[in-house]
Amino acid sequence: MIFIMSSAYCSEDFGLEFGKIPPSFLPLGNKRLYEYQIKLFHNLNESIILTLPQSFQVSRYDFLKLKSLGVKILYIPDNMRLAEALIYAINMNFPINESVYILYGDTYFSSIQSLKNHLVVSKVKENYKWAYLFKEKVLNYRIKNKISEDHELVLSGFMNIEYPYFLVKCLLDNHYSFVDGLREYSNTHAFSIVQDNSWLDFGLITNYFHSKKKFSTQRAFNHLLIDENFVIKSSNWDSKIKAEINWYRKFPQEYNMYLPRFYCEKVDSYQLEYLYHNTLLELFVFGKLPHYIWRNIFESIKVFLNVIHKFKSDKEIVFDYKAKTLKRLKQVNHPKISFTKKYFFNNHESISVYEILNLLDKNISTKQDIRLIHGDFCFSNIVYDFRSKNIKTFDPRGMDFDENITVYGDMCYDYAKLVHSIFGLYDFIVSGFSRCEIQKDKIFLSIDVSDEVVKIQEEFFTMFEIDKQICSIAIHLFASMLPLHADDSDRQKALFANVFRLYFYFKDKGLV
Repeated sequence: MIFIMSSAYCSEDFGLEFGKIPPSFLPLGNKRLYEYQIKLFHNLNESIILTLPQSFQVSRYDFLKLKSLGVKILYIPDNMRLAEALIYAINMNFPINESVYILYGDTYFSSIQSLKNHLVVSKVKENYKWAYLFKEKVLNYRIKNKISEDHELVLSGFMNIEYPYFLVKCLLDNHYSFVDGLREYSNTHAFSIVQDNSWLDFGLITNYFHSKKKFSTQRAFNHLLIDENFVIKSSNWDSKIKAEINWYRKFPQEYNMYLPRFYCEKVDSYQLEYLYHNTLLELFVFGKLPHYIWRNIFESIKVFLNVIHKFKSDKEIVFDYKAKTLKRLKQVNHPKISFTKKYFFNNHESISVYEILNLLDKNISTKQDIRLIHGDFCFSNIVYDFRSKNIKTFDPRGMDFDENITVYGDMCYDYAKLVHSIFGLYDFIVSGFSRCEIQKDKIFLSIDVSDEVVKIQEEFFTMFEIDKQICSIAIHLFASMLPLHADDSDRQKALFANVFRLYFYFKDKGLV
């Protein structure tokens, strides 16, 4: 039996960034930490129990995800200490006639060992109240194997307990002190010590950001190498890298506080400062921040866009949305997707994608307002610093639709990219929060979002002047990105369905 102990909420530092969530629900690379933790045990063929605070509300998406992974949720009364929570979990699963594995909810390793009665230890460099293996020159636990004296070794959050009910007795005898209970347990049942330096600790906010560097998300044509405090970005699309380098070089220096530091460039790569902040994608999809906190984030976004859009250009720039979309649609080959066929979406009249695109023509002006733009201003490319209350952004477009290198473009494109994240719910779809069925001429699409997300959308509406042109461009974005998601048939299908959802959503609001 495996217990993932995540029944205490993260510290207040995490609450500032994500709202109130337990550690196993922290975001990592378009997933939650629990997905990586559960995968560690896939070869053990043991039942897995994830403990959570009783007051924590699990979303439908997470409930179904955990169910699909074969994990049982056990809610623990709030404010219990680790020892109390473990005793509760063991008692709620009575009788247990086997050893139990215990993994802390804020802990991850690259792999685990399935030894009986063992403690995993790792080296630490941070000053914190750790459970050290050695106290001065004395071992804190009775152990079977020999281990060299090392005062940097601490218990790193994974163990196997061969006799769980004896551990319960030891924890009770030691007034719910987990460390003291383990020590007393080892006097009767000595531990084997396993040193594992692949330990990633997510329990401290500083450690969380450093551990996050091990996980990165990237597109098919991009390659990211994270080295110490730098991100080295390369690509097999040479002109794209050149365009991004040009954008960083020509960005007005007086506003560099909105960018990571740009360090150096080569023919096919460049180097940026690594940002120890969360992306808006992570905050929006996986966080639980109240909508009024997003007001601060949107205010910083608004200031940034107002600043860069002050810089105009009279040069001819190619931003032909329909031409780009129609060209991209020719690259799509999916058995369930047709752009000429009329589909019914929910209770709306049947319509085809081509008909939608033609109806959007009247909203998109041929006379564009050409300004300095970011060009890929979506939530995955924006981070927010809660201390300075400023955004930083990266991964600019740097070219027009004909791949001419330029820092300029249609300023509406930046707003459309935001709409694509906030109302298009692109990151929810990519992260697996959607379910889509296409049955003959009927499309069914559901995206699991909380009521708070709806309030965040309302905040955005109150702060930004979003018009028909911006909303129409956002719909084009979903149509034109379809061939870029050919690697995942279900996701491609959901993005296709989202063209219909967005069209009718904006139509109902008079925005297309």
